[in-house]
Amino acid sequence: MIKNKKYFQLSSFYFFYFSSLGAFLPFWPLYLNYKNFSAYEIGIITGVMIGTKIIAPNIWGWIADKTGLRHRVIQFGTFFCLIIFSLAPIVENFFNMVALIFFFSFFWNASLPQFEAVTMNTLGSSYNKYSQIRLWGSLGFIISVLILSFFTNKLGVQIVPNFILIFLFFTWISTIYINNANINSNKKSDSLISVLKNPVVIGILFSCFLMQLSHGPFYAFFAIYLTENNYGTNLIGLIWTLGVVAEILIFLKISSWIPKYGLKNLFVISFLFASARWLLVSYFPDNVLIIIFATLFHAITYGMYHAVSISLIHEYFTGDLQGRGQALYSSVSFGLGGSIGSFYSGYFWESLGGSGVYLYASLFAFLGFIVSLILVKSYKITT
Repeated sequence: MIKNKKYFQLSSFYFFYFSSLGAFLPFWPLYLNYKNFSAYEIGIITGVMIGTKIIAPNIWGWIADKTGLRHRVIQFGTFFCLIIFSLAPIVENFFNMVALIFFFSFFWNASLPQFEAVTMNTLGSSYNKYSQIRLWGSLGFIISVLILSFFTNKLGVQIVPNFILIFLFFTWISTIYINNANINSNKKSDSLISVLKNPVVIGILFSCFLMQLSHGPFYAFFAIYLTENNYGTNLIGLIWTLGVVAEILIFLKISSWIPKYGLKNLFVISFLFASARWLLVSYFPDNVLIIIFATLFHAITYGMYHAVSISLIHEYFTGDLQGRGQALYSSVSFGLGGSIGSFYSGYFWESLGGSGVYLYASLFAFLGFIVSLILVKSYKITT
């Protein structure tokens, strides 16, 4: 059982980190739209933010694993995020915004994968309890969305960067007392190359890439999509909040589901829910009840999927590969998959419309189901 002090330290980081994301994901595209950036430019800006995860987490993961100063990497990254983003309210030019987001994201991606490794090492053999700490991130996300929904409705979306700065400040403060958890040095690690040659690991990473590829239109354009279908900012904030509430409920249950149903089974199922979710969003954008119903699938397509993915990575990347394993998961899925997802969303948005883009998202999620079923669930290693 994790001690109360350590539980608070771990939980507070997740709370404020995802509070920052709660301000970013629903409201940053709306802010960029307010600043007269086009859909194509918003897609590029969002894609750059996500795309830095392709390289940056692996650089930080290598530094953390080689130096053993994982906590310093986390503190350094969050501090420079705060400093760089303080310039955001005065940036007007597209290329300057791209540059700012690039440097901000490079440091933003230093912290979370390494913090995931710290959390999993702290939990040790009780790593299925990860979700009970991570749920505080979801709670922070909800509170952030509700706060921004209220203030943007009263004051307009121009206040979004100021609130993001507040959440970034507290994210940095929450890292000050974080220390490294001991890595089990008695367990010999395979080489990174040998782990990456395992077909199951290939299947996990490729499936995760496809999952985030399917989420591209959601993270970059869901708020704009709802706005185009006459949803107000309060309703948009409520819909996002309901999805994260469902995510929290899954986090409360997943620690008991993992031993009962198995990591691989839960992993595969999440892709079917994702495919169905984007189909509903594509065909019924003007039906509030169906959009809410589809949003509740976020419990499975993010909550369950992420908790299971983190655990699978922890199982296959052991010892001194843990930091690089979590970084690789972040870079391949949220980085490569997320950035390409944002780029194709922005590129096709005006020609196909939001409904057409979400059809592609559903297809990518279904391909993830096929890959995960064959390589992750069904593949047997023979000797």
